[in-house]
Amino acid sequence: MSHKQTSARQFGITTVAICLLFSAASLAGQNKNTQKQPTLGEAFKGAITDSMCAGPQGHAAMLKTGESVAECTLACVKAGAKLVLYNSQTKTVYQLDDQATSKAFAARNVLVVGTLNKATSAIHVFEIFPALSAKVMQAKSVYIDCDNCVRGMEKANRAAVESLTDWKRFTLAQDPKKADLVFLLSANPYLSDYVTREGPDKRPVQIVNTYMNVIDPRTGASLWGDASISGSWRVAGATKGLIGEFRARLEAEDGHVTRLLRQNQGPAPLGSGDAAIFK
Repeated sequence: MSHKQTSARQFGITTVAICLLFSAASLAGQNKNTQKQPTLGEAFKGAITDSMCAGPQGHAAMLKTGESVAECTLACVKAGAKLVLYNSQTKTVYQLDDQATSKAFAARNVLVVGTLNKATSAIHVFEIFPALSAKVMQAKSVYIDCDNCVRGMEKANRAAVESLTDWKRFTLAQDPKKADLVFLLSANPYLSDYVTREGPDKRPVQIVNTYMNVIDPRTGASLWGDASISGSWRVAGATKGLIGEFRARLEAEDGHVTRLLRQNQGPAPLGSGDAAIFK
């Protein structure tokens, strides 16, 4: 084979390789552009009730003596009604495609995250959350209490301060009695004894989970709570994640649902901002 033939062959192979490379890059770009973007859902506020009793009159016509509203709701469902979401402020009834999840929230005020079919007024449910109390929504100050925070749990207090400073919604109180809310961080589940017990929690500290409870400092009631598997090496990240979760819930109640949607669906499309509208 001559030198010219060898060069031509090498040139041909190189050309094919380059074409394949550009084709692969182009295909990757097309795949990236055609990948399904996360659905931009909405948040809907109201009470879970049944289709027979949804409306301004509520359960007045169906409620039996001694029967609770929840019992009436479930009895109507058993008789053939469907669980729906009723917004008393707008007098709007939404159908719910997830009856099983809705059943656990019968007669409760909730926040439903999902997408709405405007033609049928039906919500495709992503998730349902119990509505936050007025005590939480009206709070202005927070006291951070890291309960029996030894070893790795010591990171929780600083992480909480950093998160709240970044959030800028609450002022940090130095005395729990002067705060609207207490953020209680611990390696153990909350026993609802914040007001009644004396001193820190005496239970052994095994840092497997990081627990956070938002507590009413007057009653000791937990107004919101969750936990994150962390281990002692990831307490700070778990603390920031839990505060971020609570922040997303509170913002959704205020009508800004983007943060909550991102937590539940992954990143929202670029430029979506607060385009997700509160209903």
